[in-house]
Amino acid sequence: MEAVEPVYDLRRLERAVSALIAQNQQLREESSALQVQLQQRAGRIAALEGQLLEANQKRKDVGKRIDELIAQIDQLDVQLAAGQSEPGAGA
Repeated sequence: MEAVEPVYDLRRLERAVSALIAQNQQLREESSALQVQLQQRAGRIAALEGQLLEANQKRKDVGKRIDELIAQIDQLDVQLAAGQSEPGAGA
């Protein structure tokens, strides 16, 4: 029976090695797929960061323009108030 046990152990070892090889291959494929996903997400993040920078710049530009318009309105208010306080203005 001693001859049977080494053959059995060898077959069991072969099955275990085959299973490990298959598992290793599957893990490599999963790793490759995850690497692709990671690269895609990194690209998406970079694109979104670019859009965010652009949107922030537009927001700053709009805020600056609004401040300029408010200053113009304030200046017109002052001019109108000065014009109305002069005698004979408006008639």
